[in-house]
Order: sequence, then structure tokens, then C-alpha cells
Amino acid sequence: ESVCIQNPATGRELTVPQLVALSTGPRRRVVVVGAGPGGLEAARSCAERGHDVVLFEAQDRVGGQMVRMARASQRQREVAGIVDWLAAEIDHAGVDLRLSSPVGASEVLAEAPDVVVIATGGLPDTDFLESGADLVHTSWEVLTGAARPAGRILVFDDHGAERGLSVVEYLVDRGAVGLEVVTPDRHVGFDLATPPGPAYLRMLYGHGVLLTPDHRLISVERSGDGLRATLRNEYTRAEVVREVDSVVTEHGVVPDGSLFQELRDGSSNEGVVDLEALLAGDPQPLPGSGYTLFRVGDAVASRDVASAIYEARRLLQTL
Repeated sequence: ESVCIQNPATGRELTVPQLVALSTGPRRRVVVVGAGPGGLEAARSCAERGHDVVLFEAQDRVGGQMVRMARASQRQREVAGIVDWLAAEIDHAGVDLRLSSPVGASEVLAEAPDVVVIATGGLPDTDFLESGADLVHTSWEVLTGAARPAGRILVFDDHGAERGLSVVEYLVDRGAVGLEVVTPDRHVGFDLATPPGPAYLRMLYGHGVLLTPDHRLISVERSGDGLRATLRNEYTRAEVVREVDSVVTEHGVVPDGSLFQELRDGSSNEGVVDLEALLAGDPQPLPGSGYTLFRVGDAVASRDVASAIYEARRLLQTL
């Protein structure tokens, strides 16, 4: 399958048109909450359909997790160009972008929306550990500078794409040595295609990073002045121990569902997508009154950038 991280129509032209067509139906009032890649694409698609779109973003800039990722390396700054393009597109399409505007249900409903799209993302998941969640750093904390791991660093990557490996690149660019990357997949960077996959592997081997596939991090505990990390083989269930100074985890996110839950009971569809209409490429049913509620991206489940953009386009290109 040949697809594009930025353009969800590439390789899917039979179901996702290259251009979002202007709607022949009534003009709707759409509120999108969250200006990460999924929220930006949701706002863009709705505006291209001719709808009146308000986009709320709690931070002082658009981009969501991509802002953090751009700090990792030049490679990630280039990928973050997707956000720049989407930002220019929503401006061109007339989206009412409101930065530094965290909102609750009352602020959303004050806009009298016909459609609400929740794209609020999620928070790093460390609950997978049997113990020691308070002893690890998340990739977010490293990239924002909230954590500065040093010494013998173990990076556990259960994402398989660029999130975890971008953190490794960030660390080696700042002089880290003695790094180990552990993944439950059959190899590191399992979900990376060409060209980023080989480029990341070249970086890892070039800096002498130890790669440990087929193992899952299950617990972390204090050990003297350092940490003891226990890994479990995915196939034999045998456990091995690593004595390290820092542990960094990338295990995706837990959806931030608070606003969605606040709005769900008052929505006409109870926040449920009509899957038959979605699979057929038909518009989602909209009532004559009240608002319809959707969510996209990490607000549903942990996603990569390409999936969040594709999900938003597929859902809203027929609104």
C-alpha cells in the first residue's frame, strides 16, 4: 500500500478524493476542539465543505504533539511542516482559530454548534507497568525538557514508529552514550516505512545503540543509586534485568475523554459514528436540531499522525 502521511487521498483515491468538494446541503456551524494534526484536518475539511468552523486550541500555537516532535531533530522539524501547511490551509479556508483557549462544555455549547468534533488528544500512558510508573520519564517529558535523562538510558518503545526513535535521536544528538532501545516488536522501528525506517536504523547503529527486540518492559524499581528494569521476552516469557540510570517510555497515549464525556449525553448521536455510512462513504446522519458529536485522532485511541489525518478526512469529507 502506497500512502502519504500528509495527503490521505494518496493510494485511496477511490474512497478519498484529492479535493474536498463544496457541500450542496445546508451550511453547518462546526466546533472543533484541539488543533493537532487531526483537529486541523477536521477543521480544514469542514471549511472546504463550506461550513462555518470555529477551532479552539488550549495552547498558544497549533500542532499538538507535532510541536514536541519538532524539537527532536531536523528530521522531525521537516515532518512538522505538515502542521505549517494545515495552518495555512485553515486560514485560507476562513476557519475561526482561537488559540490559548481551553474550553469546557459550556464554552462549546455557547457557540450553538450543529456539529462538534473532539480532537483533544491524550496523555502519555505509563499504566502498562506492573510497578515503577513514577520512576520513568515519558518521551513528552524528555522532548519538552521537563526530564533530562543521563547515564545508562533504556528507552522502551511500544509505538514502533517515529515517536520513540525521535527521542533516541534527541538524546544521542545531546551526547548520550550507552543507550538501549527495547521493543516488543520483532525489530526496532517495526511500523516505519522507507525512507524514515532505514534512516533511523542508520542513526541507531551509527551511535552504537543496543537494540533489543521481542521484549516488553514490565517493571522498574530503585537499585542503589540507579534503577533495575525488568524485561520479559514476548515468546518465552523469560525475564531479564537491566541495571540503568534512567528509563524513558513511549507507549502511546490514553485518550483525554473528559470533554467528550461532558458533551455525549446531550448529543443527538451519543457520540457514536454511523459505521455503515462511514464504510459506504456516505454523510453521517445529522438531526434537524441539537448537535452531533464526533471525535478523531488520539481522543479516540493512540494514533500516529497519518492515521489521525486520514480519520478526520474520511469522517468529515461528506459533512
